[in-house]
Amino acid sequence: MKLGKEELTQIVQDAATEQVKALYPQLTEDIKEQIKGAVQDVINDKTGLKKLIGEGDEHEKGTDPKAGFMNFAEFALAVKDADISHRQIYDKRLSNLKTKAMDSTNSVNETDAEVGGYLIPEEFRNQLLEFAVQKSGILNLAMAIPMATNAVNIPYIHGMDRSGGTVHGGIEFKWLDEEAQKTESRPRFGKIQLRLKKVAGLVFASDELLEDSPVTLEPLLTRMFSDALAWQLDEVFINGSGAGRPLGILNAPCLITVDKETGQRADTLLFENIIKMYARMWDKSNAQWFVNDNTFTQLATLSLAVGTGGIPVWMPAGGASGKPYDTLMGKPMLWTEHMKKLGDKGDIAFCDWSQYLVGQKSGGTMQFASSIHLRFDYDQTAFRFVFRIDGQPWWPTAATPLYATSDTLSPFVTLAERA
Repeated sequence: MKLGKEELTQIVQDAATEQVKALYPQLTEDIKEQIKGAVQDVINDKTGLKKLIGEGDEHEKGTDPKAGFMNFAEFALAVKDADISHRQIYDKRLSNLKTKAMDSTNSVNETDAEVGGYLIPEEFRNQLLEFAVQKSGILNLAMAIPMATNAVNIPYIHGMDRSGGTVHGGIEFKWLDEEAQKTESRPRFGKIQLRLKKVAGLVFASDELLEDSPVTLEPLLTRMFSDALAWQLDEVFINGSGAGRPLGILNAPCLITVDKETGQRADTLLFENIIKMYARMWDKSNAQWFVNDNTFTQLATLSLAVGTGGIPVWMPAGGASGKPYDTLMGKPMLWTEHMKKLGDKGDIAFCDWSQYLVGQKSGGTMQFASSIHLRFDYDQTAFRFVFRIDGQPWWPTAATPLYATSDTLSPFVTLAERA
């Protein structure tokens, strides 16, 4: 039986009266008056009365930031149970949250209305939703060149063409008869210049956000901008134009582009494409595949023609139930959104990143600074992130072998457009 407010108030009054009566013989008139006043204050104070008699539990009334849940996992489990049971299993604490959301005294603002954030206990809002940043780690695969100055020249031996029988750009041995005159030969050299380019990020955060956010914003921003920088570097190392930014492999002079097969349909990958790309890699020991995710359906159906039929060539041991497809021709595969979409030149590439030079200012760390002065009149703090870097392939051109002169070799090989 649930008692009403009047009955509960009477119980408190009676209990207080009994206590006072028991003590009355020992009390002075002055103390008696103080007790009467204190009892009346408790009765008049609705909040105090409710706490005293246990009515209006904080969890039920929404003053508990966790709404009665121990943690976010318990809250999420309650939501799941209500959903899969079609609300036959419905936690009372969820009802209290719903009531709070619909209460006119707790009307939502325009920001909350979009996401329904008012239905989640307040304390759990400091768990930040993040869309994971995909980072391939190209920076760690490339050859790092520390730079004490803004520019550095890296020499190379100009021996990319061996079709004439010379190596290292001009060194040649000749078979001579006795007393025949020797012919001079010498190596040729070239140089590649790395000049630091600057990439920067800037964000303004209001003082209110910095003070009130349950998430410590400064380290969060530092990590987020570090992730964004890694993502941007992967993009520019693959697709960069070289103008004010690093030169990406897909725009490099040494890139080999393998032609599509005769009659090959648009937006397809054939096993013959893979074989020919693999054959054009100069040193296969360090190479790995970089592939756009949306090529998977084509890769999964690769087959080798046998007579009028064919056999699948990209199936793991045990078939489709086996270990995920992590290699191709025995070389690691890395799925990345920075490669072009299926059918475009650059949707798949075979790369040896040890032949890509990355110059970084000595120290190689992102510079971080903050200032309260830049937007002082707007009550905003500025956070600045700056990184200086350059990069390009070490090879100025593809290499021409001695005999198979039409099949040049390179550390970076891709497939032509299939439109």
